[in-house]
Amino acid sequence: MNVVIVGNSAAGIAAAETLRGLEPLAKITVLSEENHPPYSRCLITEVVAGSAGLDSIRYRSDQFYEDQVIGLVRGARVNSIDPAGRRVLFGEAGEMPYDKLLLATGSRPVGIEVEGAELEGVFALRSYDQAEAIARQASVAGETVVIGGGLVGLKAAYALRRGGCPVTVVVKSGHLLTRQLDAASAAMVEKELIDAGISFIYGQNPVGFSPGAGGKEIRSVTLEDGREIPAELVLVAKGVIANAELVREAGGETAAGIKVNEFMETSLPDVYAAGDCIEVRDCVTGRQTPSALWTLAVEQGRYAAYNLAGRRKPYPLPLTRMNAAQFGGLPFISVGAVDEGEEVLTWKEPGVYRRLAIRGDLLIGAILVGSLEAAGIYTSLIKNRRPLGDLREGLLKGRVSAASFI
Repeated sequence: MNVVIVGNSAAGIAAAETLRGLEPLAKITVLSEENHPPYSRCLITEVVAGSAGLDSIRYRSDQFYEDQVIGLVRGARVNSIDPAGRRVLFGEAGEMPYDKLLLATGSRPVGIEVEGAELEGVFALRSYDQAEAIARQASVAGETVVIGGGLVGLKAAYALRRGGCPVTVVVKSGHLLTRQLDAASAAMVEKELIDAGISFIYGQNPVGFSPGAGGKEIRSVTLEDGREIPAELVLVAKGVIANAELVREAGGETAAGIKVNEFMETSLPDVYAAGDCIEVRDCVTGRQTPSALWTLAVEQGRYAAYNLAGRRKPYPLPLTRMNAAQFGGLPFISVGAVDEGEEVLTWKEPGVYRRLAIRGDLLIGAILVGSLEAAGIYTSLIKNRRPLGDLREGLLKGRVSAASFI
């Protein structure tokens, strides 16, 4: 069996490693657009902050491919796939045949269509190379503007501030992290970031970027209300979009991401997909949604490997909304459908906040700020749909342990 895997990150590596264990004699080749070894994208903000380099965030050595007898082609940008001819076309004139194909092509940052978006000093953040370029610019830049109040934008803003840059975050919505937090918990995060020296502007989007005297480098950001903010570095963090084009252009089914069935199969024959490039059905909401968590990508890569090997193994509905971070001394976690409860319970004490979203007698979402003790129990209740019974008050006040559910 000749298997080609497009993508050398979480899903692709997990699939290659698992498949090798299942099929010792299979030919496995990984095509990687990047020239770097696999690294944790979750840690690239540490590169922005100047506190990490490639060696400290990589999670597989070059020896890994040799030990696993996995072929690796670096710098291979895949242009198209030919399902009828069972081949992948890449680079200038490269092509590679396959018996089975796994697409683990990930996602890319959403662009911003305003005048001046192409100026030097305007960045997105998704790769190590981008993180390194931002760090270089930050070392010589003055004012820095981050566009977007999501998790990537805030982590980058915090990293830039730790590196010494003055940072302003421009947010269109009314509070930070609207997908993860409510207004009360977001205010706690905002205070921590303000205390770190970060400024915020709400209710605005940029309408243009202006160049400096040389005409090539960013000088300022103009907002919808006409304000002009000085900026020598701009980071656009407005979310990501699934890299689904290879399947779409080959005639396969896509929506917000590549459509796959429970066996990670696309609508194209012997073409599978996993990771940020696909969409899945969330176990709480039942809705189709892009799959954009590192842990899910690893999980999906492993399931894809079993199915590539002919060991039919259905992928269970995942919990797609699960984010955790810490700014300064304030940790938080957001799990599940935090904004969809028929009943909402909140608890606040100094430095601690909990919000539980409940439907019927089921916990469907939870926000924990300041104290993350027993966070795994809240997550397990949401995933396993276990009735709460008389445990609501204990959960709300953080007085809960695994023994409570035996």
